[in-house]
Amino acid sequence: MNWIKRHDLAVFIILAFALSWSIWPLVLANPESSPLIPFGPIIAAFVVLAITRGSAGIRDLLRSIVRWRVGLRWYAVVLPLPVAITLVALYLNTLLGGPTPTAADFSGWYTLPLLFLLTTLFFGPLFEEPGWRGFLLPRLQSKYTPLVASLIVGVIGASWHLPLLLSDPTGQRPPLQF
Repeated sequence: MNWIKRHDLAVFIILAFALSWSIWPLVLANPESSPLIPFGPIIAAFVVLAITRGSAGIRDLLRSIVRWRVGLRWYAVVLPLPVAITLVALYLNTLLGGPTPTAADFSGWYTLPLLFLLTTLFFGPLFEEPGWRGFLLPRLQSKYTPLVASLIVGVIGASWHLPLLLSDPTGQRPPLQF
């Protein structure tokens, strides 16, 4: 147990990758399946916290998920931002000679708030971010500057997503944007 306390970052990273990537070989049998289990980082964080800090550590991590760090006015600014960026892109596209959007192009926009909530909360980030930013980042920031710690988490997080990039037969995840 003392060994795990001294090496909690390494144990977390190995466990997160092992849990998440364990299903990758099964993709050979069903190429349409997901090559990654998104629960790996949060389960790894829970396991390491349970061993090193007990239930108090797990409670602290769960509390950090729902802690508001900025005022409501910032949410009023940030939440409509994707819509504004999309509208600017559509306008620029039309201005530069692209097709003019019609009302039919916007017919599915009523589902945007629901899709936004589902994709930003439940389809990945809810299970990834508590591990990467709730567990790993604060520990790295105790040793490195915030920039260096964030870059390390970025490299680890990008590496963790490699099965998605490598197994994508559709080309929807080009390496440069990834």
